[in-house]
Amino acid sequence: MKVKEIFKGFFGKGTYPSFLSFWLDFPLRKLIISPKTIADRLYLKENYKVLEIGPGPGFFSGEIARRIIRGHLFLLDLQRGMLLKARKKMEKKKLFNVSYIEGDAVKLPLKDNSFDIVFLITVLGEVSSPQICMNNVYSILKPGGLLSITEQFGDPDRISFEELYTLAKNSGFEFSEKYGGNKNFTANFKKQA
Repeated sequence: MKVKEIFKGFFGKGTYPSFLSFWLDFPLRKLIISPKTIADRLYLKENYKVLEIGPGPGFFSGEIARRIIRGHLFLLDLQRGMLLKARKKMEKKKLFNVSYIEGDAVKLPLKDNSFDIVFLITVLGEVSSPQICMNNVYSILKPGGLLSITEQFGDPDRISFEELYTLAKNSGFEFSEKYGGNKNFTANFKKQA
């Protein structure tokens, strides 16, 4: 592999390559935002059906699956390599309430009104059409369902809160709450009940 490919994969825009996924599991990442913090912001109930779009190697997924032990977590990623790494991690943690879907966020292969929560962490800016993705998420969420999006400073595909708010509003979501500042934040939106 060429140094140029590695540099582009790490610092460039677009889908984060699976061959660099070890950086997404770097333990110091928890100092920026931990899986526990993300899970707390989702208001999980143990029987919820949850979708994580773009989980990468599953850095946040284990904590979510652990909290919805009577529910189910679906991981959707473009890259089979990321899903294989996430599966290995979940199986090592003995979390079997997880399904793995290779797919595109702009063509969600999922039923309408079927999820309690959908969340994305530093992913929406990598999607080919964020607005279509948001429209699709609105469709698959149950009435009253939660969409949670986390963005972090330093991500070359980062979407600002203002951009996100507009995308969510255009899809029919109602703003619920925001955690953090303008550089690192989680924004929660609700589908109308």
